[in-house]
Amino acid sequence: MNLKIKDEIKQEIEKNRELGLKIDKLMEKISIESNNKRDTLLAGFSRNLLCHFISINYLMENRLYSSAFSLERIFFENVIRLKYMYYIMDDQEIEKIYNANSWDKHFPKIKEMIKKIDIFLENDFYEKIKEKTYKLMNDFVHTGVNQIANHFSDTGLLIKSHFSDELILDTLKGNRVLLKTSIIVILESVGEKNGYITFNEIEECLNIKDIFNPKL
Repeated sequence: MNLKIKDEIKQEIEKNRELGLKIDKLMEKISIESNNKRDTLLAGFSRNLLCHFISINYLMENRLYSSAFSLERIFFENVIRLKYMYYIMDDQEIEKIYNANSWDKHFPKIKEMIKKIDIFLENDFYEKIKEKTYKLMNDFVHTGVNQIANHFSDTGLLIKSHFSDELILDTLKGNRVLLKTSIIVILESVGEKNGYITFNEIEECLNIKDIFNPKL
């Protein structure tokens, strides 16, 4: 057993818990004008994203890894839809999804949304994530071979959780980056812009200097 990586996992879980609480407090200060449909949708996507982040962290803390990893694709796709809706959709498209009962036909396929977002942000940030992890995300969300195999020991004789510590650690760190680079949209574009919160509050909460910073 690698005690060092076990300690790192505990530290990352605590960092994520504290981050979730800080963001929640900041978001409670923000109000949305009822006639601003883009910002209203942004608030919904942002709150949903935060809920997934907190849920995954809680499940990881309680060693419920199958359930945690099954949420990863949902978490990632929430990030992509948030960015696509806010940055790419025009006002007419916003009006349509705001009033629609189903979004089945209003959002393109994930690869198309990622391509347009990365072009807008002038990098390949989300494409790299998709190439590296999306296949595994699909496996976990659809009860695939990786999810089931991780319930057995190396020998296959013991029925026990056998999720890689490295995978758990990387996921905890990666989720924090995805959350920060997404939640900053509502914090800056709505919260700071309309005077509900300050830039210093955002910086203190997210500590964004050393992570990928999207165009806002």
